[in-house]
Amino acid sequence: MSIDRQRVEAVRFLEAHGFRFSPTEGWTGGQLPASVAVLDAMHSVLTRRADALEDCAVGSDEEAELEDDLH
Repeated sequence: MSIDRQRVEAVRFLEAHGFRFSPTEGWTGGQLPASVAVLDAMHSVLTRRADALEDCAVGSDEEAELEDDLH
């Protein structure tokens, strides 16, 4: 799953738990079923994946995933 798709899924998850986004207030409302530690772990996984894609080989599936995320 590309990083963009992961972001879309994250937004859907937040909205499913009652959160709403406002450009002036950011994410508000809602109730998360996970602890801050779990959310930090999820952020860490996504960050490591993004870092791994930066060094991918030309012509690889990872390069295609990275290109999908940039466009």
